[in-house]
Amino acid sequence: MINKSRFAPSPTGLLHLGNARSAAINWAFIKQIGGHFILRIDDTDSYRSTKEHETLIKEDLHWLGISWDKTFNQSDRKKIYFEKIEQLKQEKKIYPCFESPEELSLKRKSLLSSGKPPIYDRSALKLSKQEIDEKIKNGKNPHWRFKLEDKKIMWNDLVKGNILFEGNKLSDPILIREDNSLLYHLPSVIDDIEEEITHIIRGEDHISNTAFHIQLFEALNSKVPKFGHHPFLVDNKGKNLAKRLGSLSLKKLKEDGFENKTVLNYILSVGTKKNISLIKEEEDIIKNFDIKSITSSQAKYSEDILKNLNKDFIKSMEYNEIFDKIKKLNIENLDQKFWNFVRNNITFISDAKYWWELIFNEKIHETNDKEFLATASENLPEEPYDENSWGIWTKNLSIKTDRKGKELYMPIRFALTGLNYGPELKYLMPLLTKKHIIRKFGL
Repeated sequence: MINKSRFAPSPTGLLHLGNARSAAINWAFIKQIGGHFILRIDDTDSYRSTKEHETLIKEDLHWLGISWDKTFNQSDRKKIYFEKIEQLKQEKKIYPCFESPEELSLKRKSLLSSGKPPIYDRSALKLSKQEIDEKIKNGKNPHWRFKLEDKKIMWNDLVKGNILFEGNKLSDPILIREDNSLLYHLPSVIDDIEEEITHIIRGEDHISNTAFHIQLFEALNSKVPKFGHHPFLVDNKGKNLAKRLGSLSLKKLKEDGFENKTVLNYILSVGTKKNISLIKEEEDIIKNFDIKSITSSQAKYSEDILKNLNKDFIKSMEYNEIFDKIKKLNIENLDQKFWNFVRNNITFISDAKYWWELIFNEKIHETNDKEFLATASENLPEEPYDENSWGIWTKNLSIKTDRKGKELYMPIRFALTGLNYGPELKYLMPLLTKKHIIRKFGL
């Protein structure tokens, strides 16, 4: 039997970092044990689901480096769902209810005001067949609830350990609305049965759903998968990410210049006991993941950590790896020498354009150290320059002027870039000509 896990996004908005984390956890976990990763598109909500969002979700997952062994849409499987519904009706495992939302709200408020848990009272079970038929005849469509068994519901959670629910302390969940549309629960369980899903890992907001789902698996005479529930990834204010707000969408992170491996490493490490580290090879990323290292507290997003990780990733890239990306910036005479110059000083690939324009603009940066710059220009070594030229030049210049350290190199740096910080000047020198240096010195 093949182990299988799945990620089941609803195509109603952009994929945000929290969703992507759940996808990555499922993917890394199941690939680590040699299993199959399934992408299920939960598009039963025809009003909010769009093909555009489905396409974007798939593009974002591909960008992350997450591929799947199979994909399907729930909207294509309604026939299967309603066949199972008829089975559950025949076996009297689901039952019709006729209370309006207002009536249910009043019942809930009454129970809460009495200090009791807001559990559905199962009054609909007291209706006779004649009463049910009469209500339907009079145009009253029922919603359908799943009748939970009065027994303990237990599982050993892959993340949280042993979890226990008492069946008699839960409300019978609604599976089918009055308009015959389906809520999340039943299609999800049926698909997991049909696809022989062995491991379900999702957000901790699904813990109570899992209690329902375990009994649904049993009601449909199916083996119950293993479950895991991870804490949320929250923003820097501690709020849950929401796709309707476009919170930290992968699309935005990609547009901002974050590298895919940076994001993948981050979401598989944040909220775990492991240090957030950079691993380049897919095989090693999968091998390094440990579901038992996921902590019980919420994972908090840090833009600073993600940026530093991106900077480290770019620094680790060789020129042949970066060439196609940096070429898109329309930098003239792009070569290995320029990459050596910028690689340690950029957070995003696009930052390389900033340094190119800074170096090769026509602006002269005024300084009060003209006499020193004149001496420096007179002692320039012979062209062409390489990474050793800076050391030769400054050593000779130090002897001539008796200057050392910042007093020596800072006026040169400022004249060439207009900044008091930046990449090592030994990497800048091979990019320049004697004529360019003298012109930037304002001589």
